[in-house]
Amino acid sequence: MRRINLKDIVPDLEGRLKKLNTLRKVFMVLALLIIPAIPAMIVLAKYGACMQLCHAVQAVKLKDKMPIFMLFAFASNEREAAQKLIDTGNLAGYRIVGDVMIVRDDIAMTDEEAWEEAAPFFNVNAAINMGMTADNMPECYKKIIEIQQRKEKELAEGAAEYGQCPSCGAPVKSVDSEFCDKCGTRL
Repeated sequence: MRRINLKDIVPDLEGRLKKLNTLRKVFMVLALLIIPAIPAMIVLAKYGACMQLCHAVQAVKLKDKMPIFMLFAFASNEREAAQKLIDTGNLAGYRIVGDVMIVRDDIAMTDEEAWEEAAPFFNVNAAINMGMTADNMPECYKKIIEIQQRKEKELAEGAAEYGQCPSCGAPVKSVDSEFCDKCGTRL
């Protein structure tokens, strides 16, 4: 499974990105002159990693809350990376809820609510493609899968409805129903 290099997460990622961009420009010119290309490759790799982390920080700041797996694509240490972004001040004012969501501090959210909100975005196939198995999958993801299965079952049961009450919108469960079970309106 892919891992995030936690050493790349430092305070003031934006400032580091600017410095690395300057170095990148210098080394690109030097690389064209066939002067050591290895330092240029190192700088480019650090620049790319820093840029990805800055994009992740900006993605979180544009929203009140975001599933961690949407930022780090099921990396095996994604929660540690998210926590380090918070601890280094890059995501000051945010916290992790339910091991699955980065949430602004002023927003109240329980673990269960975090799992419910993350469930529509969770893709089991993507997690498997990134190397997760039933044995190494975090418990929070297993709970999200349970939520998805419950919602799929509810949808399947709802498909057996025979329309809706014209008054209150409640589902009509039987084709022979004369009255709405919820409000009593004649159907």
